[in-house]
Amino acid sequence: MSNLKRPKRVTMKDIAQATGFTVNTVSHALKDMDDISEETKKIIRQKAVEMGYLTNMLAASMRLGVTHTLAIIIPDIANPFFAAKVREMDKVLRKNGYNSFIMNTDENCDIEMEAVRTAISRKVDGIIICPTQKSTAIFDLMLANGIPYVIIGRKFAGRLFYTVLWDDVRAGFLATEHLVKMGKKQILYLNGPPHISSSNDRLAGYKKCLKRYGIPFNKRLVVEAEITPRADSNHVSTIADLKGEFDAIFAFSDFIALAAIDTLARIGLKVPIVGVDDILSDLNFPMPLTSVGICKAKEAEAIVEMLFEQIKNYQKGPHMVVLETFLVERDEKYS
Repeated sequence: MSNLKRPKRVTMKDIAQATGFTVNTVSHALKDMDDISEETKKIIRQKAVEMGYLTNMLAASMRLGVTHTLAIIIPDIANPFFAAKVREMDKVLRKNGYNSFIMNTDENCDIEMEAVRTAISRKVDGIIICPTQKSTAIFDLMLANGIPYVIIGRKFAGRLFYTVLWDDVRAGFLATEHLVKMGKKQILYLNGPPHISSSNDRLAGYKKCLKRYGIPFNKRLVVEAEITPRADSNHVSTIADLKGEFDAIFAFSDFIALAAIDTLARIGLKVPIVGVDDILSDLNFPMPLTSVGICKAKEAEAIVEMLFEQIKNYQKGPHMVVLETFLVERDEKYS
């Protein structure tokens, strides 16, 4: 018979004795609570790792079916818009004792499906996702596995999911109206792909504004632009080809707007540009771009609240929260 003994399981009391802190302090530090300083948390966590406590804690979580871990799946991690969004969500999640990991889909539905499968296999407590909208199969998979989820930024016609999104019709209206009030009537709209709901809603807002101000709609001035970072973005040639036909640009996103600004500079053309996303509120770029945005902290709170409603079984059933958008005016350097 073996004389080997099973290693003693490390407890919070053991960590408290090893660090000189109280058990209560150790508990709060490991839960990342705000009443403990970052320096103290670092000391306690490091000792917990050394003693093997965190590994034991994860194993216990897995046995209980709760990992306090969420997956955030986004289309383009290179886009500052999504980076800022993830940061705000992660901040709220950490305050509530949850960790998150990020996966990027590059707007590819196959990669998206694999990301969802990976998240489920890692026993996440929930998934926050900005979907490619090329299929609803990922939601069938999540529902089949009982995974709480929240869709961000996009919606599906004819099927209701747990969703938090912007008022994109209003966003399109506000961006267009800003240019109209500057006296512009030939407004080039660099839109996103038609299968994305926010593209259609912002286009609807664009058309609504033109109609409100008695400006004829010109379908030639609505062009689909590349929304992921690629060297061959098609709106670059579009701007050059349509030179002289437009007197302003409304861009589906700030990402597209910034690329358009660079193109205008290279072809020697100056027209005002308005984007959507308000990424300059998070980045110190020397480009005073007027844009449509929202309160990002409130958005993060709404997303996490909707997810926790499901995790804690407080949900009312799938529903949608639409957040109000507003114009953020900056110096019209490019007009």
